[in-house]
Amino acid sequence: MVEYSSSAIYVQSCTTTEAKIAAIDAVIDALFLASLSAAGNSDLTEYYLDTGQTKVTCKYRGVKEISNAIDAFESIRQRYVSRLNGRQVRHIPEQNLRYGRRCV
Repeated sequence: MVEYSSSAIYVQSCTTTEAKIAAIDAVIDALFLASLSAAGNSDLTEYYLDTGQTKVTCKYRGVKEISNAIDAFESIRQRYVSRLNGRQVRHIPEQNLRYGRRCV
């Protein structure tokens, strides 16, 4: 079993983009659980992530810090998803939008 002292090292240890996305999802889920338990008090909070093969332990100083970490991990996750799938933009002419016209 491998133990990590931070979630960043855990995510960096993954070799494929899909594995990194799955690791970030697991970290985000653990952070949500930690924020639920820390909502009642603003003391030092730890979260543990145990996947059976790895263990991650990290400490945060309160709900606000956990919330900032969740936002950061979601942003990084979206970058990995964009790298995996690519970004696409679809331009639609204004006359094809429903909200701009009146249906008769």
